Amino acid sequence: MTSRGVPHFFALPDREDAGAVARRLQPEALGLRVLYHPSGRPWIIGRWADEDIAVARTGTDAVALIGMLPKRTDELARRTGKLRGGTEGLKDLSAAFPGSFHVVGSVSGVLYVQGTAYGMRRVHHTVVDGCPVAGDRAVALADLVGAEIDLTALAMRLPEPLAAQLPPRSMWRAVTDVPPGAGLIVPAGRAAPRHVRWHTPPAPVRPAADGAAAVREALAAAVAVRTERDGLLSADLSGGLDSTTLCSFAAGQLGAGELIVGGIPGDETISDDAHYARLAAAHWPHVEHVELTAEQTPLFYRGILDDGCRTDIPAGVAMSRDRATAVISLMARRGSRLHMTGHGGDHLFFQTGAYCHDLIARRPLLAWQRIRGYRTLYGWRWRPVLRQLADRRSYRRAVAGTDVNTPGDLGFCTPQLAWVIPPVVQPWLTAECRELVTAGLREAAERAEPYAPTLGRHRELSALYTGTQECAAIAEAGRRAGVPVTMPYFDDAVVDAALSVRPEDRADPWQFKPVLKEAVRGVLPEECRVRVTKFEGTVDAVAGLYRHRDEIRSLWEDSTLAKAGLVDAESLSRLTGTPGTPAFKDGAVDSTIICEAWLRAVA
Repeated sequence: MTSRGVPHFFALPDREDAGAVARRLQPEALGLRVLYHPSGRPWIIGRWADEDIAVARTGTDAVALIGMLPKRTDELARRTGKLRGGTEGLKDLSAAFPGSFHVVGSVSGVLYVQGTAYGMRRVHHTVVDGCPVAGDRAVALADLVGAEIDLTALAMRLPEPLAAQLPPRSMWRAVTDVPPGAGLIVPAGRAAPRHVRWHTPPAPVRPAADGAAAVREALAAAVAVRTERDGLLSADLSGGLDSTTLCSFAAGQLGAGELIVGGIPGDETISDDAHYARLAAAHWPHVEHVELTAEQTPLFYRGILDDGCRTDIPAGVAMSRDRATAVISLMARRGSRLHMTGHGGDHLFFQTGAYCHDLIARRPLLAWQRIRGYRTLYGWRWRPVLRQLADRRSYRRAVAGTDVNTPGDLGFCTPQLAWVIPPVVQPWLTAECRELVTAGLREAAERAEPYAPTLGRHRELSALYTGTQECAAIAEAGRRAGVPVTMPYFDDAVVDAALSVRPEDRADPWQFKPVLKEAVRGVLPEECRVRVTKFEGTVDAVAGLYRHRDEIRSLWEDSTLAKAGLVDAESLSRLTGTPGTPAFKDGAVDSTIICEAWLRAVA
């Protein structure tokens, strides 16, 4: 099976027909581990490290935590003893321990499976010969049941940024995704599985000072879970605020020879990232700091022909896998046991202004000041800004009103004050693909429910849920490069602390990440904390498009998307020969490359 060698698990209900599923998984032949229900039937089958699991049992109840756990989980036994045959107490376990993990319970014959609140660790389920089976990897469940790819779901990932704005849709017809913040219950007997909500994002009411203190406490605890593990810890140090913050916490918690940090200096004539990385590293003489040379640094698009990384969704890492894992590969050679990255910091502390749509009703003067700031920052034009602010449709009506014939724009100049931004429908998408997208939009409109009552909060949560899926794929690519990857900013406690802060305090066009900067006062070297510059990597992406045009063109010579009837391979091949074509503006080809790479890997 595709899960050979990959950390994963399947969870089976406490019933007779689960034994046939267990035999089908061939745990002994594949070297998988098996945990058993209190009844003695197979419960959890998969692959995990000893430090990634904690199990407690009391009578007819058993609970397992699987993932990034603290060393001490003594409290788990006490809480398991208080379940008394009910699953309600399982919902609180994610908040009882720092880290990032799944909760799997067997309680009086009921199976309960819960991921993280914001989707960094997800739950999926399917049915195998009549028996419900849950798991943490959709691709592994799809392999198990022989599920067909949902071509409509795939087609809707081609126009950018359509799929990220719509109700989520599984990539396989026979696999169901459990929404972030919900858990899966498989009742005893033959009742159908159901989803139950266990987490609701906090109300954004905290002022900046209180929020910064909460963020600091949560980040310190999240990093401590990683630093208390045995072996060498490595971490990204790009010079940016997010990665430097994590390295600062880790450097304060570890001694000599226990932490190594590194990054990609880039072109220092246009970027000062490396300068700030070195400034920070100089404050930690006990920490080794390494940098990749220009020759060691791949450009974007190198490695797109690697079809070995099988992920649950078509993820952006496919177009830059070699570059995204260059530092991780170096750390693997240096003996790292765990690699920490700053992914997630932007999702929590940097916004493009959607909250102004909500703010205008509460604090109109401040909202207009912020909108003027974002106009200056991104070059927004007044007419589309006013049109979006005046649009008071519901989310469902906005989805229903999305038209694939309305031209979209991927550039920064497009305001971000609407429920749904018109997608870019690339000219190489076939008529069949457009028909599937149109049908998918109709289906999405029928079930569209916002993640929050207000537009700004919905957009923020939507970006979070999409971002965690993307980052789970980066973690998978990092594991293949030789080191497990961990992202503390996406821990539930850290996200909750950030989201509890008023959005107008957390995001300001005139200040860069003010709440995070305040949170790390006294932790981060001061010259790094007050940095006001930020490098944007578009230049590297454009150079990669030119350098690797032959690799990109080879994708279309035997295109799986073309065989599925979704793209015109001949048109793509011709356009790839001239990377400067307006058709490729703002990375419009990227979603097609991503979907092509994904389909080759999983089909």
